[in-house]
Amino acid sequence: MERPSTAGNPKQSHDEELYIQQAVVFIEDAIQYRSINHRVDAGSLRLYRWYYSRICQWGLGLNIALVLLLAFVERPSSLSVSSDPRYRSDPWQPPCGLTEGIELLCLLIFALDFAVKSYLIGWEELRKSKWLIGYTVVISVSFIDWVLSVSMVCDEKLRVRRLLRPFFLLQNSSLMKKTLKCIKRTLPEIASVILLLALHLCLFTMIGMLLFAKTEDPKKNGEWELHFRSLTNSFTSLLVLLTTANNPDVMIPAYSVNRAYSIFFIAFSVIGTYCLMNLLTAIIYNQFKGFLLMSVQTSIIRRRLGIRAAFQVLSCQGAQRAPESVSDSMKSSFSLTCGARLPQAARQFADVGSMDREQFRTIFDELDKDRIKEHPPLPQYSSPVLQRLQVIFAHYYLSVLGNAVALANVMCICTVLVLNSEKSTEERDNYSLEIMNLCFILYYLFEMCVKIFALGWKGYLSYRNNIFDGILTVLLLVTPLREFYQGMFFFLLHTKCIQPLALTNIFTFQVLEKPTFITEMHTQL
Repeated sequence: MERPSTAGNPKQSHDEELYIQQAVVFIEDAIQYRSINHRVDAGSLRLYRWYYSRICQWGLGLNIALVLLLAFVERPSSLSVSSDPRYRSDPWQPPCGLTEGIELLCLLIFALDFAVKSYLIGWEELRKSKWLIGYTVVISVSFIDWVLSVSMVCDEKLRVRRLLRPFFLLQNSSLMKKTLKCIKRTLPEIASVILLLALHLCLFTMIGMLLFAKTEDPKKNGEWELHFRSLTNSFTSLLVLLTTANNPDVMIPAYSVNRAYSIFFIAFSVIGTYCLMNLLTAIIYNQFKGFLLMSVQTSIIRRRLGIRAAFQVLSCQGAQRAPESVSDSMKSSFSLTCGARLPQAARQFADVGSMDREQFRTIFDELDKDRIKEHPPLPQYSSPVLQRLQVIFAHYYLSVLGNAVALANVMCICTVLVLNSEKSTEERDNYSLEIMNLCFILYYLFEMCVKIFALGWKGYLSYRNNIFDGILTVLLLVTPLREFYQGMFFFLLHTKCIQPLALTNIFTFQVLEKPTFITEMHTQL
């Protein structure tokens, strides 16, 4: 379908631009799994995109981190080098008004965040959101408590706003909200198992107090004196035994008197630890797994709603000609939000000139596919010798050799440390160790240089493991402190060795498990 002419109609051109901006925002909502219940006028859309921009969200996260970190330096502060009261010096006490001023700035940012968010979603959605209502209450109480604190010249006994600060983290984290909601849904079933555990503890506490009652023979009162002297002591001993923290110490005195007493403790552990505790773990796991499935389904539904809304607003400007098609000119909205993948997927409809709703939705299935990162091409060398060296140094076995050398380096350091474990720091001769470390560092430097030669700067930096290895090599070269050198060297080399295994685990999840999980969710929907 041809794009409608708007040369002589500024209002139609403005409406078309508004439709594109609305579609862009709806597509962004679909990509980020956000709700589409917000204002869609031109000014609100600009404010909405600014609010959810990366710099704004990073600033809000930094503000949350700052207000939480204030607890470490606020009066009364216990921040010091040593945790032992005998060696701890007097902590630094900030002057009154310093931390309060920083906190006031953070609260003002939170108030601005609430004002923008409430304006964007509107009054009706605001009344439905319990989190935003709680956000209002927490900010208001924090402001009131801050005013009282300043009026008392920072000499108040209780600061209520300190207890409320974690709410800012919860309110701005969707993962935290989902976790709390899952815990709320799990509590009824958990409460029933906890009740069974409590009855189990009470029953065996009474049986234990009857079995291990005080006798006339002091030699047989060891279990009574240590663990079953009173109801509280008996209950506490069995509660700790439920976690196996005091097993088998709790039954040794009774077992020394009569082996048959072990039946009591074995029965308690089998029923409590291996049955009821595992049942509690299974319920929690099952609830969290079910809630994860529901959360993923909700996210997919939000994405489909956003895609459908984007299609509707794009089809409005061409409704008179084709109500169920999107003009070819509207495909420019893809490039504003989704990068290169979706425009490339949309090129297959370029010859047709339009697409229906199902085709529009199919294009966005590209978002659920893993993006294959293409590395820059290798540099071209004219000399046959350089070309041969490039093939050798770009081979995967060079990385395997580097990991083997790093493992050998760690083994050498461990061997030297074991040999010097009985010597003081003054008696140790670190000359041979430093020479050995220098040889290994030179190899790492050689490995980094030949990889840069084979892959080029851009190709070298396109691999995360190469960036990791390069940073470690530079750190090992510039580490100036001799006493700190060995510990840091050991840590860096240990990290270098376990990196391939960690990357393998991440690759396995991303490539094998994640696509399967998303595919199952789409099948269920």
